[in-house]
Amino acid sequence: MTAPAGGPGSWSENILKYFLRNNQISTEDGAEIIWYHAANHKAQMNEAVRSTAHMIEADVFLPSDGSEHGQPIMAHPPETSSDNTLQEWLTEVMKTNKGIKLDFK
Repeated sequence: MTAPAGGPGSWSENILKYFLRNNQISTEDGAEIIWYHAANHKAQMNEAVRSTAHMIEADVFLPSDGSEHGQPIMAHPPETSSDNTLQEWLTEVMKTNKGIKLDFK
């Protein structure tokens, strides 16, 4: 069963309240949030998952050249290839208690 919209554990829960409720920060202050940026490739993603970061940022890219069989991948142009698809990335990161920010390119 999923949490009610906007309630604890829901996708729309205030991120500061989420980390405060889970005792990951001590005050409702965004300056306490630790970010891991550009966790696109599997090695970076795995490092981010194991890190002390609260939030993981990554880039979603949809190749227009037919590569990757139309699958969104994790890459930041000018880089247009990756060892990680969006689905693989989400599958791994969703196993954690970290917040995510995806930039769509």
